[in-house]
Amino acid sequence: MRKFAITFVSAIILSVVPAISVTADNVKQAIIKQSVAMGVEPAIMLSIAKTESGFRQDVKGASGNVGVFQLYPATAKSMGYNAYNLDENIKAGITYYKNMYKHFGSMEMAVAAYNSGPEAVKKANGVPAHSRSFVNRIMKDYRYYKAQK
Repeated sequence: MRKFAITFVSAIILSVVPAISVTADNVKQAIIKQSVAMGVEPAIMLSIAKTESGFRQDVKGASGNVGVFQLYPATAKSMGYNAYNLDENIKAGITYYKNMYKHFGSMEMAVAAYNSGPEAVKKANGVPAHSRSFVNRIMKDYRYYKAQK
């Protein structure tokens, strides 16, 4: 009887309390807040998230990448995050970019490594040909977000 009462009350609460929807604006604000907290320029992270997923956590790539920052679950896990969780996906995306920036020392190279992986950037000794349009799109959006301050 007690289990029924708890289930019944839960059903009533769920029917009365509207579901909290995550909007693109909510995601953008979370990215900005987390970027600042982690010492990364928000404009670059907004640019990457816009291109990768359109600020949507429910996006799944054909190769298994997921979420706002289109991370592979194994990559996120290797950094201690769950790519399927919105907050952790954001932290993992920022962490990964930050690591690439520390390693390569420039925004464009970090974005290329974010897209192609660090080994492809090392092998190309720069931005790989297959990442150029991605990097150009990110940098264009970066300038846009930077100007919005």
